Amino acid sequence: MDDSKELTDSAGSGALRGVGIGCGLLVAAPVLVVLGFLVTYAVQRGTPEEYERVAPEEMMSRLSAVSHEAYGVLGLDGGTGPETDPEPSDPSLCYPSGLESIADEPVEGAYSLADRWETDGVTEADAKPALKRLHRHLKDEGWDIDAYEKFDGTANRAAEMAGPAESLTLRASRAGSSDDGGDTRLLFEWRDGSNGGRFSGSVVSPCAYDTK
Repeated sequence: MDDSKELTDSAGSGALRGVGIGCGLLVAAPVLVVLGFLVTYAVQRGTPEEYERVAPEEMMSRLSAVSHEAYGVLGLDGGTGPETDPEPSDPSLCYPSGLESIADEPVEGAYSLADRWETDGVTEADAKPALKRLHRHLKDEGWDIDAYEKFDGTANRAAEMAGPAESLTLRASRAGSSDDGGDTRLLFEWRDGSNGGRFSGSVVSPCAYDTK
């Protein structure tokens, strides 16, 4: 038999085998991806969220302390300050993160609370230095500053910039006791208005399990 023909046949067979392996890999890859997705989803669904266990009244007390400290730093004249209900009646549901979030099912026994307040008659001339003081204080206390902006009707920009504003915003956060539970989140905002301007604040807790 001709040696060149044998080499050609061998090369042809090798090429066919290579094509077959390649096709097999192309078919198997999506299956492996789906299988990996299902396994990861099942593991996450079967693993409880690592939320802290805290009674709602205790959590509300923590939020109130943060609110009052922030309000004291703001030093707004004429404001009554935050008034916290010691018996929170409107907790928010908590939803898991990761792949299991696609089920859109709240975590049983878990909750999140918010302490919100607002005061009218605050001018921009008072709100701007107040937010600047609070911004510096939160940074010194180890909070992460997520946003510190002003909005003048056209764009968001640094809150320190000159010029009239329609709103001023300060957002900050601090990591909770577990990765699952999320952060404690702060939002302070001034908005211009016919009543001289409204200043509002909110402190939102990380997710937690009720102790009951």
